[in-house]
Amino acid sequence: MTASKPKPSSPSRAPDLQKVLPALRRAAQNARELALRTGTPCHVWRDGRMVNIGAPGSDAAPGKAAD
Repeated sequence: MTASKPKPSSPSRAPDLQKVLPALRRAAQNARELALRTGTPCHVWRDGRMVNIGAPGSDAAPGKAAD
């Protein structure tokens, strides 16, 4: 039994799908900024390790965090 190829998305959905990645990036940026403002935990991958950028005393800036 062979695996079938996934069907390409319909042209009518393509504009919506193009908006997904920018929306996810905005949401991640907002989450990082909120964590830094409020000191709540926000974990990201950085240099192969999980790092809490929302920790008090963290020198991470919102733009420096990995997406």
